[in-house]
This record gives sequence, C-alpha cells and structure tokens, in this order.
Amino acid sequence: MRRHFKPGDILFRQSDPSDYVLRINSGSVEVLREIDDIAIVLGTVLAGQFVGEMGVIEKRPRNATVRASTDVEAEQFSVSEFFQRVSADPAMAEELMLRLSVRLREIEDKVADDLLAHARVEDGEAWRRQTPARAPQLLLAADTIALREKIGPQPIKVEQFPFIVGRRPRPGEKVPKRVPNLSLDDRDPFRLSRQHFMIARVHGGLVVRDLDSALGTLVNGEPIGSNFHTDIAELRPGQNGLVAGGFDSDFAFVAIVG
Repeated sequence: MRRHFKPGDILFRQSDPSDYVLRINSGSVEVLREIDDIAIVLGTVLAGQFVGEMGVIEKRPRNATVRASTDVEAEQFSVSEFFQRVSADPAMAEELMLRLSVRLREIEDKVADDLLAHARVEDGEAWRRQTPARAPQLLLAADTIALREKIGPQPIKVEQFPFIVGRRPRPGEKVPKRVPNLSLDDRDPFRLSRQHFMIARVHGGLVVRDLDSALGTLVNGEPIGSNFHTDIAELRPGQNGLVAGGFDSDFAFVAIVG
C-alpha cells in the first residue's frame, strides 16, 4: 500500500504496536526518542531504507517515533508481506538477522569480547611488524564547550582498543558489564547510555559500534544504532565527527585518525 506524508506528519509513534513496516521511497524522515515532554532527534532515514522493521521482527512496541521531515512517499507492508519480502531478498535477510542477533544481550557481550581479543592480536602483530598502516592512531577531542569541561582541552590519545565511552552510573544504578574507558557524567534526561559506543580496530582500520544505546550514535553525520539500518561505521583517516545521544547532544567528539 502506497502512503504519502507531509512534513511534520507522524509515520508512527513510540510505544505504538509494531504491526507494519514502511519503506521510504522518496523524501526523508526523522527518528525521535520521546522522554517526558522532550523529543530528541536521533537521526535521519533516507529513501531506500525501511523503518519499523525491528519492532516487527522482535514483536515489541515501537521504541521510537518517526516523523516526516520532507514530503515522503512510502510503501507500507503488513507483517506477512514484510517477511515475504525478506524471504525473497537474501542480502536483506542477512542484514536483519545480524542486527537482531546484535541486539540480544548475550550475543552482544560475545561480540565485544571477540573484538577485544581481535584488537589485542592486531596490536601485538602490529607492534612486532612495526607497520603503521596496520595500527592507526586515534585522538579523541571534545567538539563542544560542555564536553571540553568534562574531558579537558587536550585530545585524549587512545592507546587501548576497544575503547568504550559511556555514562558514569548514578547512585543505585548497576555498573555495566563492559566498564567504559571514558566514563562521563550526565544529567537526567540522559543523552549518554552507561555503555554507549565502542571504537575498535578491525582489519587494520578503526570502526565505531553503537552498543545498543538508548539514543544512538552519529558518525560523520550518519546515525547508527538499534533504530537504524546498521550498528557500525568506519572511521576515515583525518577528522571524524562523533556524537552520542542525538544531533544536538553536548557529547560531540572529534575523532582524529592518523
């Protein structure tokens, strides 16, 4: 079924039942997380991508609101139609199964442990071979005044991978299994999750993986996380923009890869 939305129209709202999937054929939509009276923009979904698929697969209510930011033409699939579409497209099926598995806590922990072991092996091999191209260097600097006040004016030289960034637990909160290398204070409503994102060495380069955070991560303007089509993004040589917790979050970094 074809549907048309005008700028500002709601495609579906957080906590609604997940009873259909939309494929954006033209235009773009914003993904928002609503916390009390605050709506936080997590990122943008463009033409050619699905929205609402993970709620259907996991049989849970919508975990975000989707709003049209332009005129939008979309195709709506019922649950059965969506699964028929996935069955006919192996690449799509593979991507969706990967994302679903990453969202399971046990698998996510295993992924982190595997990345840690892989990073240690690569670090050891790079050290022995003295091959700079196999061991990219990373500096992490603040890109907002508020973050600069938390981490200082000088860039952090990251020497241990994976490197996890997250929120310092409040009194009474459980300490996450993967304790962040960089723990930052935040105020309610929280923009930063207790384990928000991880930077790891993979195949001689650096990648950012969102750790199923509540509000996702932006890498060079592209959102990653459980509400988007991927949970991982590569860092390119030179300067990269890295924002945790929505477009206007104070937790904005400059990741310098050399």
